[in-house]
Amino acid sequence: MRAIRAIAVNTFREAIRDRILYLFIGFAIVMVISTKLFGMLTVGDEAKIVKDIGLAAMQFFSMLIAVMMSMLLISREVDNRTVFNILAKPVRRWQFVLGKYLGLVAIVAANLLLITLVLVVMVLIYTGQFDPMLVFAAAMTMLEMSVLAAFATLFAVLTRPILGSLMTLAMFVVGHMSADLWMLTRQLPGTFTRAVIATVYYLVPNLERFNFRTEVVHDLPIPPAAVGWAVVYASACVGVLLFLAALRFQTKDLK
Repeated sequence: MRAIRAIAVNTFREAIRDRILYLFIGFAIVMVISTKLFGMLTVGDEAKIVKDIGLAAMQFFSMLIAVMMSMLLISREVDNRTVFNILAKPVRRWQFVLGKYLGLVAIVAANLLLITLVLVVMVLIYTGQFDPMLVFAAAMTMLEMSVLAAFATLFAVLTRPILGSLMTLAMFVVGHMSADLWMLTRQLPGTFTRAVIATVYYLVPNLERFNFRTEVVHDLPIPPAAVGWAVVYASACVGVLLFLAALRFQTKDLK
C-alpha cells in the first residue's frame, strides 16, 4: 500500500505542476460563475438554468481534465526512463498501474471539489438556500469520472498518449449515447450491422447511469435503487478495466 500511495501522490504532484490543469480549472470556474448571465438571458426558471448549466460545466471540464491528464500516466514515465527506477524498487507493475490510476482520480476529484464549491456558493447567493442535491450530482459525476479514468489508464498502457486521450474522449461520447445505440439496433436493416452496433453497446459502459442532472435540476425523486446500481456498476467497470490494464502492463516491453 505504501508503494501505491507514493506513486499516486507523485502523479498528483506532477499534475499540479502542469499549467494546462490550471487553464482547464480556470475555464470551468469562469463557466460556472457565468451561469448567472446565462440564466438572465434565457427564458424560464433562472435558478434551474443556473443549476443545469453549472452541472453540465462540471461534467464537461472534469472529463477534459481526465482526458488530458491521462497523458501523464504511463507514457511520461516510460519516455523519461523513470519507470525503470520505480520498478527497480520493491514495486510491482500492478502497483504502479493502480497508483497512477489513483493519482488521476485524485486530480479529477480535486478539480470537481473546487467546481462544486463554486457552484454551491453561486446557487446559495442566487436562491438564498443551500442545495445538497448539487453535492449528490457531483458525487455521481465523480463515479462517472472514475470509470473514465480507468479507461484512460487502460489506454495509456495500450497505446501512445495522444491516441489514448482520443480513445478516452470517444468512450465518454459513446458512453452517453449508449441508449441511442440500443435503439439504433432496432432501426437498422441487416443482421450484421445490428450485431456490430449491439457489440459496441455491450462493450462500452453506459455512462448515462450516472447522469441525474434532470432530477437534481427539477427536484424530481431519485430511486435509491438507481443510485445503488450506479455505484455497483462503476465498481465493476473500474475493477475490470484496471485488471486488464495491469495484465497488459505486466507483459509490456518498456524498452
